[in-house]
Amino acid sequence: MRYDVVIIGGGLAGITAGLKLQQSGLHTVVVSAGLSLHETPRAEYVSAGGTILAGDTVVKGIIEDEHLKHVLTSNLGVTEIHAENFILCTGKFFSKGLVSTMDRIYEPIFGCDVDYEADHSKWVAPEFGAEQPFMSIGIVTDENSRVMIEGKVIDNLYAAGEILAGKVDIVESALKVCRKLI
Repeated sequence: MRYDVVIIGGGLAGITAGLKLQQSGLHTVVVSAGLSLHETPRAEYVSAGGTILAGDTVVKGIIEDEHLKHVLTSNLGVTEIHAENFILCTGKFFSKGLVSTMDRIYEPIFGCDVDYEADHSKWVAPEFGAEQPFMSIGIVTDENSRVMIEGKVIDNLYAAGEILAGKVDIVESALKVCRKLI
């Protein structure tokens, strides 16, 4: 399977990026593990000709020379999905875009670098209603929103939405990536 852009994650960032890119003439697919509260944008995306692989998850990506060649999904098995560019929009902890153990936090698909305090006691504030530090944890990107793995920029793998470190405007982060790809 070949697309111009593969979007990994079907939440607000993923669907926003997919719709914008599809409307610009790029052939896109959104791989979306779960349901979304954003059904109106999804319907617009599909009406614009976009494809959604609903109920599917990317399980592996093949990276060579800092370039993502293709991804594999749980439902498609050995069928490779190729694209010029990929956008990672899998969210943080609740959507399993980031996974935590008692001693580390990691991104489970590609092993992207994650920005977090090593002392796990600093991941949460003691007061339940306080702003929680773990909500600012996210993957490391360069100034062009390309992800980093082992300190190296992956030239065609971008990130948008909640998976990013810091406080993020989900829609604006998706549109920022789109501007680079159009």
